[in-house]
Parts: sequence; C-alpha cells; structure tokens
Amino acid sequence: MNSVKCKMYNYRFKSVTMKTLCKSAKYFLILALLFIPEIKAQSIDSLINEAIKNNPKLKSLQFKITASEKRSESVNSLPAPNFGIEFSQVPTNSINILNRANSNNFSISQMFPLGGKLNAMTEVESKNTLIEGSNYEIYKINLIAEIKSSYYSIWLYDRKIELQKRNNSLLIDLLNSIESSFYTNKFNQADMLTLQSEIASDETQLFIFEKEKEAEIYRLNKLLGRDLDSKEVSVNKELDSTESTFTQIQLEKIIEFNNPALKKLDHMIQMNKSMIDANNRELIPDLMLQGMFMRMPQGMYLTSSSNLSMLSDKSATMYSLMFSINLPFAPWAINKYERKEEELFAGIKSIEHEKNDMSREMIAELKAMLVKYNTSNELIKLYSEKVLPLYSQAAESQSTAYLSNKSTITTVVDTYRMLIMQEMNLFMAKAELQMAQAEIEKLIGSRFGKINNQNFEWGIK
Repeated sequence: MNSVKCKMYNYRFKSVTMKTLCKSAKYFLILALLFIPEIKAQSIDSLINEAIKNNPKLKSLQFKITASEKRSESVNSLPAPNFGIEFSQVPTNSINILNRANSNNFSISQMFPLGGKLNAMTEVESKNTLIEGSNYEIYKINLIAEIKSSYYSIWLYDRKIELQKRNNSLLIDLLNSIESSFYTNKFNQADMLTLQSEIASDETQLFIFEKEKEAEIYRLNKLLGRDLDSKEVSVNKELDSTESTFTQIQLEKIIEFNNPALKKLDHMIQMNKSMIDANNRELIPDLMLQGMFMRMPQGMYLTSSSNLSMLSDKSATMYSLMFSINLPFAPWAINKYERKEEELFAGIKSIEHEKNDMSREMIAELKAMLVKYNTSNELIKLYSEKVLPLYSQAAESQSTAYLSNKSTITTVVDTYRMLIMQEMNLFMAKAELQMAQAEIEKLIGSRFGKINNQNFEWGIK
C-alpha cells in the first residue's frame, strides 16, 4: 500500500513539474514572440505586381521584344555599298604602285532591291515582334496563375496549422481536466495516454504542415524574383474573390479572341503570309549601280588603231558607269522560290490545325475548371451551413458526455478528429475555388475584374 502511495506521489510530483515547465515555456514563448518583427500580410495583387517587375524570365522576354523591334528597324535599310581600289598592271620591278601602274581604278557600287522587298521584310519582322509579345503574355499569364496557386497553397497551410494548433489546445485542455480528476479515480490512465498520443500525433502533423509551407515559400520566392531564402512571405487571412458575370459560352468566345497562346498562332499565320509575299517579291530583279574613276599615270592606252596624236606622257583620267540586274526568274533558279512558297503554305495549314486542336483543348479544360469552380462553391456552402455546425455540436456534446462518464475518450478523440477534418475540407474548398478561378483566368488570358471593365470590346453578347 505504501508502495502504491509512493508511486502515486511520484506521478503527481512529475505531473506538477511538467505543468510548471509547460507554463514557463509558454511565458518564454510569449516573450520571444513580442520581440519578433511582424511580417505584414501581402495581397495577391501586390505579389503579382512584384513578380511582373522582378521575375528574371519575364525580363528576358521583354528584352526579346526589344531585340525584335530593333531587328525590324534594321532590315528596312539598303545593303551596304562596295568601294574598291585597283592598281592595274604594275611592273614587278617597281614598288611605286601609284605612278608605275597602267591605271588606278576607284569604284563604288550599290545594290537596290526593287519591288518593295525591304518593306516586305520589315513586315515579316514586325509580325515576329508580335509573336515575341505573345510569348511575353503567355509566360505572364502562366506566372500569375502559378503565383496564385502558390499563394493559396500557403494560405491553406496557414489555415491547417491554425486548425491543428486549436485542436491541440482543446485536447490539452481536456487532458488537464482529466489530470485534475485522475486522483479522484474518476478517470483511468488509459484515457490520459490516449489523449497524450493524439496530442503527439497532432504535433507531428503540425510539423509536417510547417515544413510543407516552408517548401512552398521557396517556390513563391522563385516566381517573385526574390532571394530564395527570404522568409518575408505572409498572406491575408481572408481571401478576396472577383466572380465572373460571363456565361460559359461567353468565356469560350473570350478564349478564342483573347488567349495569348491562340493569338500567338494567329501572328505566326500572319508572319508566314508575309514571308510568302516577301518570297514572291524575290522574283523581281535587283538593280546594281556601279561607278568607276580611272587614273592612268602613263597616259592613255594605245592600240594599233589608236590615233598617234593621243600619245602623251601626261597622266589621263577616265570614268565608267555600270548598270546590272540579277535574273531570279531564270528556269534553273525559279524552282527555289516556288518550293519555298509551297513550304510556307504547308506551314500555315499546320498552324491552323494546331490552333484548332489547342482551342478545343482549352475549351475542354475551361469546362472542367467551371465544374470544379461550381463544385467548390457549393461545398463551401454545405460545409459552412450544415456540416461544420453539426460536427461542432457533436464535439461539444461528446466532451460533455465524457466528463459526465457517459462516453469514451476514443469517441471524443474521433469526434474532434472528424471536426478538424471537415474544417480542413472547408478551407480546401475555398483554396480550390480560388485555384480554379486562377486557371480560368489563365485560359481566357485576363483576370475577371479586367474583363468586366472592358465593356465588351470583343463584341461578346
């Protein structure tokens, strides 16, 4: 009997000691939190603006647009002229090439592309600039969708951590109530061990959530162009949502008109058509003009038919002009341009079919995302209005019943576990709603709020 009392005393002493240590740890934690600088929550819009300004890939695509614009300006210029100097027929025993040569020839020539070739090439490059602009918009809209996905994932981890901490606190309070009644033999030690194991399990899950959130922060930092080790990420607790006023049919039409990937294919078709025009203009001959100035230090050339009165030891000067054209329509050359035209026409047909396939795929994805969006919306209502209130009442009822010895600790733990699971399902539905909206905005190539402010510029009725 004394041995049992001694064991009980030791257990009680350990329990009191553990309580004291826990209280001390809580005080130290509160003091530490007071000195930790608070990270201000950031809205999704502020993060998107930051990414557009700092994302390295987006900067790279912007410079590609600038490079294409400069290339478009450069092709609208004449080819460089040619300048030549010739010292003709210099005796091998002389190094005086200026005065001992029979002639000093100075020539300059210039090629003139005719038939608007330069304008046609400029048009091709201007279409390529539009393609580079589409590449920028494609990456930008995908970047915004990825940032939203990462932002809402972090938000969901915050809510899960919050729920896990709250559930853990409730279980600790229940454990404290049991410990205070343990010594009156109203509760057994098995119940205490069950609660302690559940608390330990919650703490393990909490650790997992915190590490998964940390990994998601690295991903978000990469998208934002921040230092990858930056911890200055804090999301708003409440989610802002802009609902679309468009029907599914209207959204499909917006995709056809506004999606940057489809617009890129349109620009590629237009560029191929411009290339066909430029290719056909190559059949127009180019004009070459050349002028030459000749100085003859030994005097005029004499032949057997030359007039001897022209004989003189003074240097003479002459000039010559030359006009020439190329002949691209020659039978042995024209095949090159005809095959090129057929190649470009085949490329246009390929792009048209690619666009049709991409459009069908996007519309199918839109319909799937709309189903997901509407499902998440309905789930939010069901969890908020029906499921959670019932589970909350059941959890409170089971706790009260257990304290009155009318229920078991396993039932209480299971009820709390189901309550937190349903609360997590609610938050998951809210996050999935936002992610589905982000995917829809990626497909239509713009955010809902911006589309609603465009006053149906695309003629969508």
